[in-house]
Amino acid sequence: MDARTLALAALNIVRGRGPLSADPLLSGLLDRGDLLPDWDDDWVVLEREWLRRLRLQALDTLSERLARHNMPALALEAALASIRIEPLREEPHRAVVSAHLAEGNMIEARKHYEAFRHLLRAELGAEPSPWFTRSIPLERR
Repeated sequence: MDARTLALAALNIVRGRGPLSADPLLSGLLDRGDLLPDWDDDWVVLEREWLRRLRLQALDTLSERLARHNMPALALEAALASIRIEPLREEPHRAVVSAHLAEGNMIEARKHYEAFRHLLRAELGAEPSPWFTRSIPLERR
């Protein structure tokens, strides 16, 4: 899949269009690497960042849509793909915890929440937002 096709697939998802099935375009969102990673021309750097941010937004939107359609396993995959791209963003971590809870898997939800909490402390000296902490029904925070 080329960058243009990936961008169009991402834009369709962000706009609320596109399939929720195992479409090859969705697969491209889940496992795509950076655009021309060894190039450092200014125009490539800008395009790479634009595509990275668009892909993150599409993955977050896709995860939310899949969760609303009662597909927590696929929602989890989209959220984990987003985390692989940018591990310190809270939104996909909330989606992972929510997907685990939707599957009735409290232990995995708790493990993921705690792992994210430790990551934030180690990298930023911060805690998950109060909204995240309050919105997830985890015992003994």
